Amino acid sequence: MNPAQQKVLFDNTARAMGDAPKEVKLRHIGNCYKADPAYGEGVAKALGIPMSEAPKHG
Repeated sequence: MNPAQQKVLFDNTARAMGDAPKEVKLRHIGNCYKADPAYGEGVAKALGIPMSEAPKHG
């Protein structure tokens, strides 16, 4: 994916999370990170949540 497509994916994922509790968002970021670190980081950024708050990753 090119950078523009990635941004759309991150933004759409964040928007789909809607008003989910922060705990759910953090868990989702962790799962996305496990699938692809760039995806997890992009979703976290789109949600406005620092990676340092996400579950252990790496």
